[in-house]
Amino acid sequence: MRKVFFSLVIPSVLLVLLVLSVDLTSARSFNNDFETGDLTDWEKDGEAFDFQPTWGDNPTARNRGQPSKHQGDWWLGLYEKFQGPDKGKKAGQNPGQTQGDGPQGTLTSIEFTIIGETMNFLIGGGNHPWDKAPAPCCVNLEIKGKVERTATGNATETMSRKEWDVSDLKGKTAQLVVVDNNSGGWGHPNFDDVHQADSKGENIPWDRVLAVDARGKLAVTWAQMKKYY
Repeated sequence: MRKVFFSLVIPSVLLVLLVLSVDLTSARSFNNDFETGDLTDWEKDGEAFDFQPTWGDNPTARNRGQPSKHQGDWWLGLYEKFQGPDKGKKAGQNPGQTQGDGPQGTLTSIEFTIIGETMNFLIGGGNHPWDKAPAPCCVNLEIKGKVERTATGNATETMSRKEWDVSDLKGKTAQLVVVDNNSGGWGHPNFDDVHQADSKGENIPWDRVLAVDARGKLAVTWAQMKKYY
């Protein structure tokens, strides 16, 4: 009888200690490449993102001569106004349609912990830097509202992959902010497919990134706790 009692009580005590020491969160992914076809995990402000993400190679559809080179089907192209064969068609949009450089706004991601050595992403559009232009269009990495890293396009619709060294920011809670504060020539950013990468340059799955809490501990899920029963 005593053995049965301890076999029931000890796992329960361990479970309580685990609950008190870490945050209970279930691993989930992040809409890092906009393949949901919407702005899930991002919060927009202003009008620039009303028709985002865009679908397909819209610059080529309008004969721009600068292919977007996006990943998947969906991406942020702030000059574009075509949301695909379903949503776009229902809204009366056509491939190649644009909204121009006029609309402005920002798009802010959910919070995540930096656990990688680097961050890489596709970026294009205008070259209006955060720290040099009065009206920037860029992508920023922010921690507690402070811009720690920033990047712009190279005045072409074609996106290329860029990388930030974030090794000194490990363990900190950050957000990505896509900024479109420019209505002049090349007054728009393009953005897609952002990842954190380890020391070998291999991308880290976002469900692993989001399973780490702000204290840098791996959060325990109910599934993981079953091993203590």
